Amino acid sequence: MITIIIGKERKEVEASTAMVALERLCLRPDSYLILRDGVPIPIDEPLGDGDVIKAVRVASGG
Repeated sequence: MITIIIGKERKEVEASTAMVALERLCLRPDSYLILRDGVPIPIDEPLGDGDVIKAVRVASGG
């Protein structure tokens, strides 16, 4: 079980990567930057039980 922080919400989900966690929460993985301990990590980096990650929504425009 990992904890994912999105904004002010904390959610727990069974997931092996941040991509899987976002998909299980019905969120688009390409719309978020994932941080672990304040450091960006690849969205497909393996996560372990008890990990806490933060998903920061990114915006782009032109």
